[in-house]
Amino acid sequence: MEKVKKRLFLWLFVMLISLLLGYSLDSLYGFILPLWVRVLGLFGMVVAALTLRTSGRMLKKFGQPEEWGWTTKLVTHGIYSCVRHPHHFGIGLFVTSLGLLLGGLFTFLLLTFTIWVSVILFLIKVEEPEALEKFGEEYEEYRRKVPMLIPNPICLLREILKPV
Repeated sequence: MEKVKKRLFLWLFVMLISLLLGYSLDSLYGFILPLWVRVLGLFGMVVAALTLRTSGRMLKKFGQPEEWGWTTKLVTHGIYSCVRHPHHFGIGLFVTSLGLLLGGLFTFLLLTFTIWVSVILFLIKVEEPEALEKFGEEYEEYRRKVPMLIPNPICLLREILKPV
């Protein structure tokens, strides 16, 4: 659990710094996004929340969790047939959409850049190697079939709208 807590704290810290810096720049320069873009951000947050809920429920039900954030069984069906890391996709979409909803151009740009760079680096440097070590050939085969981070939108919508 300690490892998961440290990771969560780091994610929150990076996002808070990005949010504060973006908000400060928006306060200085005042670039505000149009209302329709902000509404799009609200829609994106709903899709992200459904994605996070679905992936969390799938892991809890089928992943045989040892502790929060750490499973012992590879889940490859449901939303996990659309994307290998739906939770990280959901986090990225949520933070990007939050940036849109807040309406400041710099806030949106900094949050979006920071979250996606962080997610991609984390997946490449931490999650993928851990999954390969934990699940071996089973994960390697899964990796060949399913995209790491960007799901097929139709597959994603189908999975987040059906019950787990």
